[in-house]
Amino acid sequence: MAKKIYGRDDRGGITRMTNIKIPEENKYFPDDTIKVFKDLENFNSKNNFYYLFNTPKVSRYGRRLKIAINEDIDKFEWKEDLLKNISERQSYIINQVKQKGYSIGLFEANLLWRLVIGLGSSHPQEVSMTLHHIYGIPYIPGSAIKGVTKHWVTLNLAEKLKGDNLSFEEATKRISKFIEDGTELDIEINDTKFKDLIDIFGTQKQEGQVIFMDSYPISEINLKIDIMNPHYPKYYSGNEPPADWQSPNPIKFLTVEKTPFRFYILSKNPRLLTLAENWLKDALNNTGIGAKTSLGYGIFEL
Repeated sequence: MAKKIYGRDDRGGITRMTNIKIPEENKYFPDDTIKVFKDLENFNSKNNFYYLFNTPKVSRYGRRLKIAINEDIDKFEWKEDLLKNISERQSYIINQVKQKGYSIGLFEANLLWRLVIGLGSSHPQEVSMTLHHIYGIPYIPGSAIKGVTKHWVTLNLAEKLKGDNLSFEEATKRISKFIEDGTELDIEINDTKFKDLIDIFGTQKQEGQVIFMDSYPISEINLKIDIMNPHYPKYYSGNEPPADWQSPNPIKFLTVEKTPFRFYILSKNPRLLTLAENWLKDALNNTGIGAKTSLGYGIFEL
């Protein structure tokens, strides 16, 4: 059962008492999921990362509640066979696809520092991380890998297209629109024609010829709790201008640190596959992937 306390809710200058519940166990999963957990023999929430990550730490300061990330998660011990089994399953799938005539692009890369995917997704603490819906591990979705590759190529083309009458930002928007519309441009990058981009990434009317697979860690997952510290909370909420007397509001979030990942891309066109693989490597090494790349997150060493 959840304990009931009273807290204040200030809205529009009106203060009122509201009935607030502090969960003693996770209430963010469907009832049937919780039942399965409870029916499992020797189940311990601390041994299930997905469950542990989505169970927030709730504390009370006077009449106020504070929801924070569970600080035990960076000490989580992964089962030795988990990543091995995931890797073997993915390899099996890749081999099945290969028999259908697909060429395979495969490489491994190490995080130079930290990575966080899905920071703005829904989570009890308002900062999250993308976890696999079955395996419960941090991973990089294929859609994110395709997106960062496409973004990297767009930036390189914009550098060539910009001029006295066209800024870099305008060139970037124009190229993005041309790719989406399937409109060819008479412009090349490293002897690659613009049509190759359309063939690789596809458009609203045309399917792309390169498949970007999800990327999983291939050895021990190193978790680290990081912090962002907005110094002017009232300014960011739109209530007051920034001022030094406003108290900082530190927010903890979870990252993956210095963990190796394996990347797969597939295509029936070997030339397009090679182009996409090279662009992906450049993107991971130069711009990074995920949130906070401007601060050095998500950069890979190949």
